[in-house]
Amino acid sequence: MNTVKPESIALFCLTPGGVALAKRLAAMLPLTCFTSEKLREEGFIPFDGGFANTARQAFTTYTALIFIGATGIAVRVLAPLVNDKFSDPAVVVIDERGQHVISLLSGHAGGANALTRYLAGMLGADPVITTATDVNEMSALDTLAFQLNARMSDLRTAVKTVNQMLVSHQRVGLWWDAELTEEIGQCDIRGFIPVDDLQRLP
Repeated sequence: MNTVKPESIALFCLTPGGVALAKRLAAMLPLTCFTSEKLREEGFIPFDGGFANTARQAFTTYTALIFIGATGIAVRVLAPLVNDKFSDPAVVVIDERGQHVISLLSGHAGGANALTRYLAGMLGADPVITTATDVNEMSALDTLAFQLNARMSDLRTAVKTVNQMLVSHQRVGLWWDAELTEEIGQCDIRGFIPVDDLQRLP
């Protein structure tokens, strides 16, 4: 699974307001900030071959991309590259006034939902997260797998099945080895039913 590394976040801004917001964020996070040559200030890197080309290059090299501007711009630029939520980078969009932070791509496995909440907290903005488990205040199997650094033989199928059960309000038991008791206590298991005996699964 792809996970956000703070030192591997690329930020793109296209307007003076976007540059101002980028500077606020860059003062708090080790971001790599890109903008046009016309708007470039100290600490910013000019687009290489234009905005779209630079963003598409970043999609394959950074663990997360932040766009300050319209959601549609990010969608149109990245659409040809979107492949898989388990490998695509997290993509987050922020309006240039810093009022809304939107988790656009790779919410769970890529870490976009967590990054969205973090950025919204920094800015005092509204986090916009639309994944069904999150809006129903539940965890998700891919989130739990990331928190435990777990590996599964068929994670894709398991995530689809279990997350669908969770949002359908079916009973989903969660059993863990006694050696993992401390680790599981640090994980988000909302929606799961903890059990300590395989015979007592729902």
